[in-house]
Amino acid sequence: MIEPQSRRNIGIGFSLVFLFVFFAAAGEARAQDKSFLWRVQSDKSNIYILGSVHFLKKENYPLNKTIEKAFNSTQKLVLEIDIKSEDAGTVQRVTLEKGINRDRTLRQNVSPETYSLAEKRAQELGIDIRALSPLKPWVVALTMTALQLQKLGFDPNYGVDRYLAERAVKSGKTMVGLETVAFQIGIIDQLPERDQESMLRQSLKEMDLLDRGLDQIVRAWSTGDVTALEGLLLSGMREYPAVHQTIIVDRNRRWLSRIEKMIEQGESALIAVGAAHLVGKDGVIELLRARGYTVEQM
Repeated sequence: MIEPQSRRNIGIGFSLVFLFVFFAAAGEARAQDKSFLWRVQSDKSNIYILGSVHFLKKENYPLNKTIEKAFNSTQKLVLEIDIKSEDAGTVQRVTLEKGINRDRTLRQNVSPETYSLAEKRAQELGIDIRALSPLKPWVVALTMTALQLQKLGFDPNYGVDRYLAERAVKSGKTMVGLETVAFQIGIIDQLPERDQESMLRQSLKEMDLLDRGLDQIVRAWSTGDVTALEGLLLSGMREYPAVHQTIIVDRNRRWLSRIEKMIEQGESALIAVGAAHLVGKDGVIELLRARGYTVEQM
């Protein structure tokens, strides 16, 4: 089991969680392992809840057969956002609308230490720091982290949510989103400036650890190790309780009523959301159990 990480993983927590919970790590699980999939026990509904990590490698396919069976047995796919309706172009447009700082440059918006580190990382990634100058710190953090992940071979095009969405389109399965792109990006954009800079600075400091961090996350996810994944994804965020509350807890509670309605109406659905939303006492799984539902890990 992977031990929960200490403060040195705050950067990984911030950068990866923001990417993973907004926009699945998988592998061939051994027979004795679980998958990161739960089934809500109900006589009248057929509801599965899957935790996903949205950057993956081609070699991580095929998915665990348990996930494939859950997808095939349900009539609806529920994602954080409806990828079919809100594509990459929509994400880019809304990000630019929210993420451009028209009053100050990046250099003026962060400390000299943070800017110097951003300059160094940009050079390593082959980016001209001047291209990032108009962007708010949170956009720079997500952009540079995503580029580093792709440099390491992790690609959002191989994310499990995107894979399932493509399958849903091909099979004619109904697909809906729990949120909109504008809502998700608005949440990040409303973070206090100090938290935005912390997110950027720590992400940049820990960028060299992303490869190892992703490998640990993939391993924990693919074996259904809930404790390990909770430590990897949430331990750093909890040092910023207001951010954790806004990004994880509040959204989990909003989703809970939607999920309960699906159960009560006897729907047949696979719900796939970022894995960070399913772990911990404030995770969707424990919230459902607290409401009296029996939820079994598959």
